[in-house]
Amino acid sequence: MKKIITILVSLILALVIAVIYPQLFSSDSPIKAYIWNEKSLVQQEILSYSRNEKTYYKIYTNGRFIGVVHDLDYLYSLIDKAYEAYEPFFPNTELGLSDDIYVVEEKSYAEFSNVDDAIMDYLQGNNLLGVKTTAVEFSTGEDIYEIIYVRDYAEFSRALERFYTNFISEEALLKLMRQENIPSPTELGSVETHVQLYENINTREAIVSPDEIFTSEEQIYNFLCYGRNTDREYYTVQEGDTLQGVGYYFGDMSARQIKMLNPDVLLSENQVIVPGMQLNVTYYTSPITIEVTRERLSQQFVAPETPEYIEDNTLERGKYEVRVQEETGIKNVLYEEKWVNGVLESGELLSETVIKQPKRGVIAVGTKQVIMVGTGNYIWPVDNPRISCHFGCYFGHTGTDLTNRYEKYAPIYAVDSGVVDQVGYRYDMGNYIIINHQNGVRTMYMHLNKSAYFSVGENVHRGDVIGQMGNTGRSEGVHLHLTFEVNGIRVDPCRYLPCSLID
Repeated sequence: MKKIITILVSLILALVIAVIYPQLFSSDSPIKAYIWNEKSLVQQEILSYSRNEKTYYKIYTNGRFIGVVHDLDYLYSLIDKAYEAYEPFFPNTELGLSDDIYVVEEKSYAEFSNVDDAIMDYLQGNNLLGVKTTAVEFSTGEDIYEIIYVRDYAEFSRALERFYTNFISEEALLKLMRQENIPSPTELGSVETHVQLYENINTREAIVSPDEIFTSEEQIYNFLCYGRNTDREYYTVQEGDTLQGVGYYFGDMSARQIKMLNPDVLLSENQVIVPGMQLNVTYYTSPITIEVTRERLSQQFVAPETPEYIEDNTLERGKYEVRVQEETGIKNVLYEEKWVNGVLESGELLSETVIKQPKRGVIAVGTKQVIMVGTGNYIWPVDNPRISCHFGCYFGHTGTDLTNRYEKYAPIYAVDSGVVDQVGYRYDMGNYIIINHQNGVRTMYMHLNKSAYFSVGENVHRGDVIGQMGNTGRSEGVHLHLTFEVNGIRVDPCRYLPCSLID
């Protein structure tokens, strides 16, 4: 009996070997894809198995298996043909597998169905084909924080140079690019002596979707100005507006910078703007940082000592007489300034030279009580003055706005001697002080950080610190609003101060 069972088992095994096993390798009996241990994104079958190995190419996207390519050269020929549709927009390059795709060469005994055309359709339909182009990488040290793709690196270079000229003149930029030495200024004004980019910019070849590629200089320029930020702030020009006034209220930009931000609207920084004009007033949110070093030569007053007041019994009480006319001195000062993306960050005094010594005045008064009387010889109310908004720079502006170039909350000085007329706070003026110089002139100092240091009725000497610069009341930033009132009429302070010597 055992022999019979053994014989039957042997016969069954022989039948399996002779009949079923050959079917595994028969081309007439396909084995479906579920036998394959990797599910493909493109439907594909294993048709049969062979005793001989064949070479295949498995294609992946971000770790996901797309399918098995029979003929890689054929796939690349299809990609080359597809480039014809992109060539008008991206000439002199080629189409290829995007950077997210990788191909693995493998050998297998399986015979796969040929789905090369379907794989090509999948690549196209899922934006997995890309144009060979230039990747521009922005980094600090070894950390890459931003990448953009540009069709033409020459367009990027032009856009970058254009962005530089928001903050440095074209002439100075060209000299510095040629590594020319720029000497310190010998005349009043400033020269740009150095420029540097804080970040590193490197390039490499990349294959990316056409939708990711910057295809114009204007697109690249806007990216350099604002990065990925697409929000824009616009201002509608009102009657009486000037470019200087608009720039002052929106980030303290210069007229030149407003012009650079509106190339389709403004042809010159001296252009007259008209009511209804729409201006882009969005300050830069750039992904790069440009530092410009300037040396500035300016003239500053050297105030004489407070006049000597002497009593004269021959003069009536309240009368005065100038016996020695005082004279203000002048000195040349040279500062080195650091500007970062158009904003003044710091200033360092390099040198100063007195070119005219001051002269102290003598005033005779006909009373034992000395009354502070202005001399009509005015000094700047702040050190290192910078005019941010001139008299009339916008409608209703009846003063001159001043800042200290190098100190935000700087001290404020009385421009001439006199008696404090008013001290207080108003919603529009903020903290303010008004000095009557007893000669028909009153000066007003507005937006002080806190209450003025003098009280009504007190005598003030020219050059006394009367308060601190601030941002109170209706103000768009820390500054001093200075007003001159002559015989009851507000006039331009630049009639009495040498505004032409500063910028």
